[in-house]
Amino acid sequence: MGQWQSIDLSAKLFLNVEEAVLRKSAAALENCFINEAGGHSRFPGLKAFVTLPGSAPTYLHGWKAPIGDLIAVSNSRVYRIDRAGTVSDVTGVPVSGDRRVIFDETDNELVMAAGGEIIRLAGETTEILSPDAPLSTHVGYIDGYLVAVEVSSGRFQHSSANDFRTWDPLDTFSADGKPDEINGMLVSPYRELLLTGVDSVEQFERLPSGTTPFFRRWSVGEGVLAPYTLVAVDRGNFAINSTYEFVRFTGQVSEAVGDDLQATFEKVDDWTGAWTAAVQIKGQKFVLLQMPEAASAYGTKGITCLYDYRQKKWYNLYGFDGGVPVKWPGCSYEEIWGRRFVGGNGVIYELDTDVYSNVGQTQRMLGRTAPMDHWGPAFVDNVRMRVKRGVGSSSSEDDKPPKIAFRAIRDGKRRTKWKYRSLGRPGDTYNMIQFGGMGHAMSTFQFEWQITDPVSAEIVKLEAEVRKS
Repeated sequence: MGQWQSIDLSAKLFLNVEEAVLRKSAAALENCFINEAGGHSRFPGLKAFVTLPGSAPTYLHGWKAPIGDLIAVSNSRVYRIDRAGTVSDVTGVPVSGDRRVIFDETDNELVMAAGGEIIRLAGETTEILSPDAPLSTHVGYIDGYLVAVEVSSGRFQHSSANDFRTWDPLDTFSADGKPDEINGMLVSPYRELLLTGVDSVEQFERLPSGTTPFFRRWSVGEGVLAPYTLVAVDRGNFAINSTYEFVRFTGQVSEAVGDDLQATFEKVDDWTGAWTAAVQIKGQKFVLLQMPEAASAYGTKGITCLYDYRQKKWYNLYGFDGGVPVKWPGCSYEEIWGRRFVGGNGVIYELDTDVYSNVGQTQRMLGRTAPMDHWGPAFVDNVRMRVKRGVGSSSSEDDKPPKIAFRAIRDGKRRTKWKYRSLGRPGDTYNMIQFGGMGHAMSTFQFEWQITDPVSAEIVKLEAEVRKS
């Protein structure tokens, strides 16, 4: 008889070395995350919300959230959408520029910038904010002022106090800690104004009085490579810095938090359009990081990562097309009305915790352990997994219940056939699945499992019955 050995499902994903040299970390965690009980929960899927004209990327903002309207910019047009999904085209002046759309709100208007003229929405349709405002990639509101970055320069301007349509060319500042162009801006929840370049980050703050409203508090020589990855979360700020690290920085102190995936970041061949968003799912908090033009490990375009900043663990999100993992279909994210929305190409999806496909297409949940060599030459006579069951349909008896597939990889190359086990219809809640024997290995065993049926999945425990040879 063999001995039952527990396999740690809470082991973090680690992609900073070749899979062959892993020993304890997970080798793959896709479309799932490690929950606070140490098991695996499936990441929710997407359902259709509204379709917009064209197929351009759609950028979202919840205006006057949580009870206002969802604003979408797609193909330069501006749309206002209510919670029932009724779409109104409010484009008086389209949003110009070839950059990602940045939104912010004053007391009574929404402003937008994407590399061209700053656009405002205050009435029925959009209009140019001011002919005197600069062409800008980033616009933000702070303490009675609108601030805008001048395109392709090291300068930023601000409006007159509480008069957002008046811009004096004398109200111009230079971010000159380093002689680089400003590529990004963020107004933090703590009323800090962050200006970023490839070689530097500078923080400006409001002066309580006087004719000069802002002063530079500090500057550091660590820059931001991908400006749309800059996001304020968890009393700090996250971004991809100029040395391809994902860092969390507060004040003049930064900490690399992407070491587990650093080799992935260094291999990214195209950072164009990279972006982040704060996401909360099932009580857990994440930063979603996407590099839409980067080549993935599967040879397809698009890498999407999910960072649990409380547990300090990473995961991957993928779509699935013709049996091949492809880019996760989102290009923006917004929460409003207690719901979660994802902008796609000419479409808005809703991220729904009761849906486990991507608008009818397969969303594959995949897990794979590291090559485990601490058992030595051995037989695995059985593998058992405790899971949530009873998740299938209760309709016709002819319907096939959803399944989980499981296999072993022995000595790094010999794969067993997939073994399929039922996840059960409602009422079939016995929670232990046994997969049977996995054969013999001289050095290492890996285990891999996947679920492609669109059902909830919770994996609680994994054990192998090991007999030394």
